[in-house]
Amino acid sequence: TRKGPVGVIALNEKLQQALNPISESKKEKQYRGITFREGDKVMQIKNNYNIEWTSITVDEEGVGVFNGDIGYIEKIDAKNETMTIRFEDKSVICDFLRLDEIEHAYAITVHKSQGSEFDAVIMPMYPVSPLLQSRNLLYTSITRAKELVVLVGRESELITMTDNVYDKRRFSMLNARLRDGK
Repeated sequence: TRKGPVGVIALNEKLQQALNPISESKKEKQYRGITFREGDKVMQIKNNYNIEWTSITVDEEGVGVFNGDIGYIEKIDAKNETMTIRFEDKSVICDFLRLDEIEHAYAITVHKSQGSEFDAVIMPMYPVSPLLQSRNLLYTSITRAKELVVLVGRESELITMTDNVYDKRRFSMLNARLRDGK
């Protein structure tokens, strides 16, 4: 979940303080109550098909950074109102006007983690909406880890999640549309 004492917003604030604390040698940019700092781990949260990138490993340039891409802020340039973000082997110069396309990624939701793998996953076991207390969500979070999974919190929440086999049924009529060719 995003909100609450163990939601990703609060966790990202605490993790930023611990992992990338304020330093005179690191420039910052305030944006809508969020502090972005050189060295911060961030995620692209909207597809941007127009932003230009330069490869760090080979002599190549291209366009496009996509929802879910994770990187690090390398440089904040207040004079030019830009920040340089490194996404794996790509370097991107992001205009301050596009800061709504990125967010901190020290902690991310299970939903945002889908399709990715991480060396370690730490999942808070804390009371949340019953819709989020499902076996499927627990399975998805655990299977994101390559080496280590740590569940922190109440055993009762773990039991609730493992017992909840409810699968939200969708009524989009997608199967019928595909079958009918519409």
